[in-house]
Amino acid sequence: MTTDSYLEFFLVFLGWLINNALWAIITTTGLFALPLMLKVVGVWLKVRTEGDDEGNKGALALPRIEQVLYVAFVVLLFCAVPSQEVDLTVMKFDQTRSRQCGTNVPKPDESGYGGLLTDFNGQVAKVPLWWYLVHNLSKGVTHAAIASIPCGMELRQLRFEVQHTQLIDPVLRQEVQEFASQCYSKAYFKLKSTNSQLTDATINSVGWIGSNYFLNTAGYYDYYTSTSPRSQWPYSESRDSGYPDVGRGGYPSCKTWWSSAGSGLKSRLSAAYAPKLVNRMKARDPANWEENLLRWLVSPQNTLMSGGHETYMAGSQRGTGIALDTTFKQMISGLGAFSAQATQLPAFDALRQALPMVHGILMMAIVICIPLVMLFGAYDPKVVVTLTFALFALTFVTFWWELGSWLDDRLIEIVYTGANGYYNWFSNVGAEGWIMNLVLGSMFVVLPALWFGAVGWSGVQIGSMVSKSISDASAGSQKAGAEGTKVAAKAAKTVATKGKM
Repeated sequence: MTTDSYLEFFLVFLGWLINNALWAIITTTGLFALPLMLKVVGVWLKVRTEGDDEGNKGALALPRIEQVLYVAFVVLLFCAVPSQEVDLTVMKFDQTRSRQCGTNVPKPDESGYGGLLTDFNGQVAKVPLWWYLVHNLSKGVTHAAIASIPCGMELRQLRFEVQHTQLIDPVLRQEVQEFASQCYSKAYFKLKSTNSQLTDATINSVGWIGSNYFLNTAGYYDYYTSTSPRSQWPYSESRDSGYPDVGRGGYPSCKTWWSSAGSGLKSRLSAAYAPKLVNRMKARDPANWEENLLRWLVSPQNTLMSGGHETYMAGSQRGTGIALDTTFKQMISGLGAFSAQATQLPAFDALRQALPMVHGILMMAIVICIPLVMLFGAYDPKVVVTLTFALFALTFVTFWWELGSWLDDRLIEIVYTGANGYYNWFSNVGAEGWIMNLVLGSMFVVLPALWFGAVGWSGVQIGSMVSKSISDASAGSQKAGAEGTKVAAKAAKTVATKGKM
């Protein structure tokens, strides 16, 4: 028996443990015989109401009762009585897809599920033969179908992890603000003052404080210096003449302040990201991975979410003698509109995170329901068929999510990757990106809903039930994601108002 996620791995096993406990209650209390008795009484009453021309009542009732009991006993034997022993050494997390796509998945004891592994270790569940067969066949068909889909880069998941990495160190966050006011604003003001028109490449490059243009063009970051002492660099008379030696460090150039290996602002900012995330970004975009990560980390949006009340676009510039350029005020004024327009983007990210969890919980719920549904259905084969289709349909829904993920990657590549191969993490403002996000976000709900509806076309009335369960269960996380961005939008608008003042 295999599962597609560690949460499903433990939830399905827990479901079978509870399934066994419920079946033990049903058998020890004698409730299992109640549907059989009711069926026998029903056959007898039906025969009794038939006319005298039907012949001997007893001879007519006996074969009908035998048929009802034989069918019920077969259903009990294969679909209700636990027989196949399963424990955590028998159940396996399926790694076929991760090996196919080269994704490194940690072992359960190396992840956050180590505690659950300890809780369930040594316990044994038993699975009825029919459901053991259905589970394996459903997973086999699903995995074979998923293997036919090309491997994706999981760009939306990657962006989700990047955009949830915050600059939590208040000292480092303050240093970013100081670098912006003491270096970036001066360099940008000079650029605007000395150039009547800028190329698209230059405009893209100077859009953040670590601009390669300012770093590599003479007269910008190599000319301007920190106006306050930096403990990472000792005071140097040849370099820092004109600044007082207060015993707290020297006054490096902006280029040194940003680029110095180990002690530079760039190196210390890069340490905020997990090594695994950095490696994924390197594989995704070998040329621009570092700039992509740092652009987001020092962006005004992330500064707000990380706990700051000002951003370097609207922060106070006292001590520099330079007012913010009108362009900056326009940009920060638009930040509120950006956040309001992108409200649903975190909602879709949260939805994608929640759907596999909802899937595992629903799989567990179906497993737990089996003995009670069989009891209420009086061991009718129709009930077995309905449950079989429900289990298969719910298992196969992971194929649709995998397909939606691959389509998501391809469309993101098309819309957000420029001609120079640079992937813009902040291209969600335009109408094209907004519409695409709506389409992509809905795919993870619409495709499974269509699948469940198609299963319902076969006459098995489970489509709307399962589809509604998934939609309702994931709606809360989607709403929470949207509400989170509304809070950020409100904060952004407050900052914009202050910037205009």
